[in-house]
Amino acid sequence: MINDNNIISNNKFAYTTIMLIKQNIIKSIEPLHNPVTMIGLNKALRHRIFWSIFDKDFNKNYKQTYIYSSCDKLEIDKIKNRKVVIIENIELLIDNDVLQNKMKELLKKSFEQKIQIIICSNSNVEDLEIDESLKSKMLCGLVLHLK
Repeated sequence: MINDNNIISNNKFAYTTIMLIKQNIIKSIEPLHNPVTMIGLNKALRHRIFWSIFDKDFNKNYKQTYIYSSCDKLEIDKIKNRKVVIIENIELLIDNDVLQNKMKELLKKSFEQKIQIIICSNSNVEDLEIDESLKSKMLCGLVLHLK
């Protein structure tokens, strides 16, 4: 059985990066690297990293500053006034031009509004068969390979 301590110790750089993002929210500092792309593990294990940082105490004061959503459910107008947007299930972009265009617009808005984007994927983004300009935007920041 994998416990949270093992996940964190195996992914110290990712954990530290998400911790810095949390500190930026608290201090109202602009994103350091945008976007941050987290590749690997599965959604449930990535959740353990996020929720060990965005814990109950943090959520009590800052819950409205971030949004966590699947890329197919995330609406562009919902990111306004957020500091962090965590996007899961980007594999849904494959063979979906409408969703790819939506993701391009979301990234554009987030860069303009200085919103930290965290993109999560089970598989390597470089291997996804999606528009090359979108892929380039998703990989232009910090890429974290989880194990």
